[in-house]
Formats: sequence, structure tokens, C-alpha cells
Amino acid sequence: MIERKAVYYGKVELIPGIVCDGYVLDDETAVMSERGTADLLGMNHKALQGMATTGIPKRLNPFIDKDFIMATTLVKVTAKGSPYEGRKITVYNSYIIESLMRAYTMALGNKVLQKNQMHIGLRCVLLLSALVRTALEASIKQACGLSPNIQQIAQKNYIDAVKLIKDFGFTCSVDDDIAIKSENPSVINGTTNRSVARGSLKK
Repeated sequence: MIERKAVYYGKVELIPGIVCDGYVLDDETAVMSERGTADLLGMNHKALQGMATTGIPKRLNPFIDKDFIMATTLVKVTAKGSPYEGRKITVYNSYIIESLMRAYTMALGNKVLQKNQMHIGLRCVLLLSALVRTALEASIKQACGLSPNIQQIAQKNYIDAVKLIKDFGFTCSVDDDIAIKSENPSVINGTTNRSVARGSLKK
């Protein structure tokens, strides 16, 4: 098996304040580091590692491709500027990341996620919404001869997605943009929205 090398490095910030390590391999595959992938999805790093070892949670199986394999790729980092230059790291390609986003989004919509998984589903809903708009906007601008700032567009669209959720009567925690529906915006079952978001929904 050919050992892949991460030859380009960059900091990816699709969500304001969430900076993830991104790489391009020597075969031009775009990937994120394992920790960067976990941060992007709002997952615990060890939980993502566990999925790579034991497979995805059973609750996600109906919503992911049947031939999907949660395979990790170990690459050697040769990219200048990376904090891991000269070392080997685990990375995930865009297919795996998008598949997880889609599965969590579908599982959330079908109400099968556990409480400690709901924040991941909500993060993925916001991400997918922002990324679709970003792809459309960037494609149009590129077709017109412009060079759009993809990350800047994505951040704006993510913020807009959060705002839209709020406009529909949900509230979002300050820390994680977790949306919770409530008839009373300040209290849910006798508990403040923020404490519910940070306690019940987060791991």
C-alpha cells in the first residue's frame, strides 16, 4: 500500500471560532485531521476515534450508504506550517465527513438520536444548510470570473442558518449554537435554555 503524504496544510474555519486542520494529500484528496473532523461536527474526539474502531452507532445505520466504511487513513505530514510536520496523523476525507453529516441530520429528523447525540445532529443541520448555500454562491461567482472567499461565505451562511433557526422560534446556546424549541423562550421544563443545551444535549 502506498503511504500517502499530506503536502499542503491550512486552517479551515467554516464555523466562526471553530478552526480545523485541513490538508491536501499527494493524490489531491482533501482531508481534515481527526481532531479537526470532531471539532467540525461538534463531537467528542474520543467518540469519533471509537467509531473508527467499532463502527458508526447503530442509530445511524439506516441513514448511511450500505457500503460505507468508517475507515481511517494514516498519512505522513510533510506540509510546511503544520504543527504535525514530520509526524503521522489520522485524517478523514470529504466523503466520510459528508456521510456523517447526512446520517446525523437524517437521524435527528427521524427522532432516533439519543440526548447526548442531538447536538451533533443539530450542528450537522446547520452545517449542511450553510455549505449548500456556499457552494451555490461560490459557483455563481466563479462562473462570473470572481474569486470568492469560500470560508468567509461559509461563515456568513452558517450565522444566517443559526439566525433562521431562531426566527422559527428556536433558541441557540451562546457556546454551541444548539437550537431548542420551546413555547417559553426562557424556560424548558423549569430549566433555562442554556443549561439544557449545555447539560442535557452536550456530552
